[in-house]
Amino acid sequence: MPIKSTLAKITEEVYKSKTAEEAKKVMMEYLMTTYVKDRDKMIDTVSKMGNLIKIQTYFSNCLLKYEGHSLNKYNDLTQSSSEIQEG
Repeated sequence: MPIKSTLAKITEEVYKSKTAEEAKKVMMEYLMTTYVKDRDKMIDTVSKMGNLIKIQTYFSNCLLKYEGHSLNKYNDLTQSSSEIQEG
């Protein structure tokens, strides 16, 4: 039985977002009202991002990480926010 991340609930909204602020708002509102492992780290990271593509990539990798399919450095939630923003 495949593991399904709770983040899957907002996938469509994050990807349909037209701006970084819109995607950030979707993620932040969801994270603030739902328990997600590493939630505080995710909130901190997303709050500092200002690029739509980076936010969507970060979201994708978080989603994949919690479903057991990590891709790259964006899913390593132990990295500092500055490392993620620079990448």
